[in-house]
Amino acid sequence: MHILSILTSFTAGGAEVLVSNLSGAFVGAGHRSTVVALSPAAAIGNDVGIEQAQRAKIAAEGGATRLLGISDRRNVIAGVWAMRRLLRAERPDIVHAHTARALPMLWFAGVRCPVVLTHHNSKISFPPQMFALFDRIVGSYVAIGRDCEKLLAAHVRRPVTPIVNAAGAGFLAAEGRKAIGEPATILAVGALTDQKNYPMLIEAAARLRHRCGARQHFRLRIAGGGTLMTDLEARVAALNAGKYVELLGNRSDVAELMRGADLFVNASHYEGMPIAMLEALQSALPVVATDVAGTRDLIVSGHNGLLVRPGDPDALAAALMTLLSQPDIYARLSAAALKTGRRYELGTCARAHLDLYARLRRGTPVGTAAGQAGAGRGAMMPRGATPVQKD
Repeated sequence: MHILSILTSFTAGGAEVLVSNLSGAFVGAGHRSTVVALSPAAAIGNDVGIEQAQRAKIAAEGGATRLLGISDRRNVIAGVWAMRRLLRAERPDIVHAHTARALPMLWFAGVRCPVVLTHHNSKISFPPQMFALFDRIVGSYVAIGRDCEKLLAAHVRRPVTPIVNAAGAGFLAAEGRKAIGEPATILAVGALTDQKNYPMLIEAAARLRHRCGARQHFRLRIAGGGTLMTDLEARVAALNAGKYVELLGNRSDVAELMRGADLFVNASHYEGMPIAMLEALQSALPVVATDVAGTRDLIVSGHNGLLVRPGDPDALAAALMTLLSQPDIYARLSAAALKTGRRYELGTCARAHLDLYARLRRGTPVGTAAGQAGAGRGAMMPRGATPVQKD
């Protein structure tokens, strides 16, 4: 098959990392992969260096990349013509859109092959009535977690196929961690957006520092870039937290950062199924996170991490303090984190996608009937896998 995957842009976000990793897996399985970004990084304020690195990685693994060149989102006509030229040039067997923005362009460009849409979050940023248009061309939606599955089931009339995300190569630890470092390194990874609630995380770090006093030292490292960098720098300065909070910006060495960390933290308001958290679990890092959609698909509090109330810096600081001060709990959660992480393997994820594509091309039934998806709480797994549970 020739698989055409569409992103908004080449950035360091979870969807982009997943698509980049899947491209290499598709090529390794004997297929042709082309990854297309609707907009150049420079046109929408993203990091050009990350764009170049991501395109180079895809090319090194045998895939191809294209830029559609849409700089003005309001110019729908230009987008449709650019998409039509792309489809005529590439002649894909499957189009997998990882951004809803691509679907109107595909519709008006007259796409002729099966189309898949993955919505990578548990919330939508467009009017839900748009799903009526999407249903006209989407053969199956992909749900990456239970909350995403429930969201889609509430709005779409086409099949929903559950395929959870996966971490890429280079993260899987050989064994769980036995002891926390001194000073402990707490790592957060993700774009500097409102969704991630970094101001609350920095506030929690300040309260953790007060709890620690002279007994324990730590540093919080935040890897990610975005428009909130200036605001977060000001927040760190206002709290006089520069000695223990580092804003690292965009990084291409996340696997190395994970290996050098002791804990992973996520303070998000909501998630889909965060790739960085999967990478942390594979790195045997216990996770401290807010109990929100997406995160609770992966974390069982007290088993492989600790979940706290969203928006509560005191609760987040207390949970971090528990792991900093209780080595037996830390070691137990680390071992369970690694066990969980091993279940989210790229090969399984890639095979599930390829199976979906093959079924759509043959016209055989796929996914779950609309309105019947997404029940229960706990980790969602690929077909045939085992959900996260306490031993």
